[in-house]
Amino acid sequence: MIQKHSNQKIINKIYSHRGASGEEPEHSFPAYDLALLYGSHNIEQDLVTSKDGTLYVSHDDNAKRLTGVDRLYSDMTDEEINQLRTSDNNHILRLQDVFDRYKKTTHYVIELKENDKQIDLFNNIIRQNNMEDFVIIQARTLTSLNKIKQTFPKITTLLLAKDDIEAQNACKADYVDIISLNTKFMTKDIVKIIHEANKQANFWTLNSMADINKAINLGADSYFTNYTAKAIELEKKYASFFH
Repeated sequence: MIQKHSNQKIINKIYSHRGASGEEPEHSFPAYDLALLYGSHNIEQDLVTSKDGTLYVSHDDNAKRLTGVDRLYSDMTDEEINQLRTSDNNHILRLQDVFDRYKKTTHYVIELKENDKQIDLFNNIIRQNNMEDFVIIQARTLTSLNKIKQTFPKITTLLLAKDDIEAQNACKADYVDIISLNTKFMTKDIVKIIHEANKQANFWTLNSMADINKAINLGADSYFTNYTAKAIELEKKYASFFH
């Protein structure tokens, strides 16, 4: 078993993508529990919205891949979603379920899958749970992040940029703290550009030793991975080698 490492800076670099989803069912309590057991300080949630206006945690907007039910979450009531089960007999979590379980013991890296449509719901649940200091909010549009930053000035914002051009444009936005790119855009030049704009460089989704080592060597500030334990071990090895 991997113990929590004392160097918080190392652990903070690792965003557990849908939990420890390389080992347990994505966006489930087992996946989140395992990521936290390994020492993660950041667990990710993707948000979808039910017909009743409740925020649920799912990467897909359709329940078919995980539950076999070919319906959009937006077309289902809370009661219908609560009856769904995955092949591992896990239910689809509400964001509130996740907050209730882990409270302020970790940080949540939350993606608005529906961008502006979810902002009011997101703002309400963050306010109700007093979670502004414990959330990194992801979105694919600058307008969404700008609106959220106006409501929660201290919240950490992350733009999921579609390419290096969009990333460079985001460097000019003072309401963006972290710029995230697909691993295919992970280069020394883009990391330098982002850092020169006084922002953090993040990449997704890094699962191989080669990709994680590359991120470390390029000076990436953080990255998403399905394999929390692997990333922690590689980060620790790198830190011990240079220190």
